Amino acid sequence: MRLSSTDLLQRYQRWRKLAEPAFWIVLYLLQTSLNCWISWADRVRAGLATPFWEVAVWEWSSNLVLLALVPVVILANQLRPLHLVFQRRNLRWHLAASLVYSLVHVLAMVALRKLAYWSQGSDYDFGDWWRELPYEYVKDVRTYFSILLFTGFYQLLLMRWQGEATLLGEPDAGAAVEPV
Repeated sequence: MRLSSTDLLQRYQRWRKLAEPAFWIVLYLLQTSLNCWISWADRVRAGLATPFWEVAVWEWSSNLVLLALVPVVILANQLRPLHLVFQRRNLRWHLAASLVYSLVHVLAMVALRKLAYWSQGSDYDFGDWWRELPYEYVKDVRTYFSILLFTGFYQLLLMRWQGEATLLGEPDAGAAVEPV
C-alpha cells in the first residue's frame, strides 16, 4: 500500500510536536559530542594537558544554552519575519536581537562553567570580557542566523508539502497580455 503525500502529511502532523524539538535536540547532541572530541584532540595534539572533563564542560555548557535559546529565536522570527530574498525588512531588528542572544548565551554559559568548576574544587576564568565577547558574538551571530535559515527552509518545505507554496511555473498558453 502506497501512501499519498496528503496521508504522509497527516501522519507527520500527529508527530510534529515531538519531531521538531527532537530534531534540535539530536542536532545539538551530535554537535556537542563531536565538538568535545575535536577540541580535546586538538589540545592533545598541541601538547596541552587539559583533562577531558574541562573540554566537555566548555562544549556542553555552551551548547545546552544554545539549545535552550532555539525556541527564543524561532519566536523572534515569528514576531519579526526575516525575508532576505525580496526585502531586508526586520534585518536590523534581528541583528539587535542577535546581540542580546549572544549576551544571554555567554552569561549563562559562564555561569554553568563556574558552577561545574566549583563542583570540582576549581575556578573558571572566562578571560578578558572585552576581548572574549566579540569573539563569542561572531560565533553566536552565525548560530542565530543558521537557526533562522533552518526554520525558514523547514517552513517553506511544509508549505510546499501542503500545496501552499508553489514554484513559478511556465506561462499560460496563448497570446501575451499587453501592458496597459
